[in-house]
Amino acid sequence: MDYNSTLNLIKNLLKNAGTHPKKSLGQNFLIDQSINDLIIESADLLPNDIIIELGSGIGLLTRQIAPSVSKVFAIEFDSDLFGILQSYCKGFDNIIPINDNMLEIDYAKLLSDLSPNQNIKIIGNLPYYITSPIIFMLLEKSKSLNIKSMILMVQKEVGERIVSSPGNKSYGSLSVAVSYRCKARIIRVVPADCFYPKPKVDSVIIQLEVQDKPNVSVKDESLFFSIVRGAFQHRRKTLRNALILSIQSNKLKARLESLDDAMRSLSIDPKTRGENLSIDQFANLANMIYNTDIGHKHKNHS
Repeated sequence: MDYNSTLNLIKNLLKNAGTHPKKSLGQNFLIDQSINDLIIESADLLPNDIIIELGSGIGLLTRQIAPSVSKVFAIEFDSDLFGILQSYCKGFDNIIPINDNMLEIDYAKLLSDLSPNQNIKIIGNLPYYITSPIIFMLLEKSKSLNIKSMILMVQKEVGERIVSSPGNKSYGSLSVAVSYRCKARIIRVVPADCFYPKPKVDSVIIQLEVQDKPNVSVKDESLFFSIVRGAFQHRRKTLRNALILSIQSNKLKARLESLDDAMRSLSIDPKTRGENLSIDQFANLANMIYNTDIGHKHKNHS
């Protein structure tokens, strides 16, 4: 189907349902069929796969995915689009339409009936305004839900943040969180012209391959992520000062002495900023603080 045919189909489906794209929900419909083909190719769909499609919209991509996999959970928050989705995907008994907020679904319950050998793959055209919370949520659940991969359409700027490396302005807590659990790459840039209505920014298709075990070894994940969040929450401050603020606000449960000892032992300049630390350095810092604090607790209890 070419641009015009897809655009006319979308417009007709919306018109017949008496609705229109809602800017407040970040609704932009993909009209370039070759991009949908590329998403499907990149997802490497297998007959036993279970797909969670986030932001299914009116179901164009959903219908393309369904013949190749075991089941598609098609999640759409907007009631108007959900009505179209249900109707447009009626002939497929392996598409399960779900009208809910993708951030609030109990995914463990949703997937409770699946056999352990079924791989979960995420495909989604994420609304720009909640992209980061969704990715953080998926990363957090990736191990317990057995998520193998994610093919996501995100704003170009967010995609660049995800694959960014230390020393870049776009490098941040999202970069570290993704590189902790996944191998990430940008598959291609998708220009704004490929959508209806046309957004103000370009997008990218990003692939996140979830690794069997994290890419760095940490003794306490909660401590590790508290340090990462603290370092980037006050990114204009030096690393030491940013982490002191996190300790003072009780968001980072560590002692100042442990922080200073760890930075000294690892030869981390206290005046550097979080954006200059690699994921390995964050892991080493977290592990050193963990060891020092555990030693301190044992000493106090003896």
